Amino acid sequence: MKQKNIIIGITGGIAAYKACELINHLRGKNYNVICIMTRQAEEFITPLTLETLSGNKVYKDMFELPDKREIAHVSLAEKASLIVVCPATANIIGKLASGICDDLLTATIISSTSPVLIAPAMNDKMYRNKITQRNIETLKKVGYKFIDPIRGHLACGYVGVGHLAGLTEILKRIEKTLK
Repeated sequence: MKQKNIIIGITGGIAAYKACELINHLRGKNYNVICIMTRQAEEFITPLTLETLSGNKVYKDMFELPDKREIAHVSLAEKASLIVVCPATANIIGKLASGICDDLLTATIISSTSPVLIAPAMNDKMYRNKITQRNIETLKKVGYKFIDPIRGHLACGYVGVGHLAGLTEILKRIEKTLK
């Protein structure tokens, strides 16, 4: 059976560190994991960490000169069996819902015909905001799937809905999507 390529998109939220455990589990199940991180994600986790865990180059700059003469976001989109955005901020959800492709992650997602799973993680007020909810509904209507956040401790010190879903649930949804 051909090895499946899972692109993990990491955005700029405190839950970015949880992508590390996800990558480890996916590698343990023999998936090829390719990471794309936003500039904001680099405030929370380093490319070196993700590269070490994934065993692959970490992509982050849409305008970086490629090793081969290929357009990064198009070639990454074509390689993907699945794209998982974990964690997904309100910012990335809003950009995708509006069709904004101003970074490598959004350009790759919008260039792809692969399934997309989005695992939001943010402050509960941000998550419940009508604009965020409208953006989520917009993305659901075009076929993107969501792994809803859970009630839990948030970085701001509050408890509320916005905590990244548990690793077990995320892995279950990935496996289900790839079948």
